[in-house]
Amino acid sequence: MSEELKTLKNIEHKLDQLLKWTKFAGMQQLRTILTQNLQRDVEMLIYELSDGEHTTREIARLANVGSNATVASYWKTWSKLGIVEPSQNRKGRFRRICSLEEVGLTVPPMTQPSTPSTEREQPEEEVPDEQ
Repeated sequence: MSEELKTLKNIEHKLDQLLKWTKFAGMQQLRTILTQNLQRDVEMLIYELSDGEHTTREIARLANVGSNATVASYWKTWSKLGIVEPSQNRKGRFRRICSLEEVGLTVPPMTQPSTPSTEREQPEEEVPDEQ
């Protein structure tokens, strides 16, 4: 093996070590930032669903929040924090920089999405009280 190749292998090994420890330290900091900024289950769920593919409407429905504007508002805030980034595939959508599980956080379960009023069951007929 040539001296130059040995030097390159040595540099590669050191860069791998540096990457490993930087990633480890970064994950600890990221976990803290996520914990501080995703305090409610609904926020964690919206964050986890932000995969760059789902629309704000889809995420709002899946997370059972009232409006897609809520999701867009979170994306705007989280983008400033650096915990989401614009989707590379879908303009106007955002994706999380890592899953919650990657930093040791539990993903909350999805609640049943509310259905539009036209699909809801009709209320039962009221029965008058007997006198």
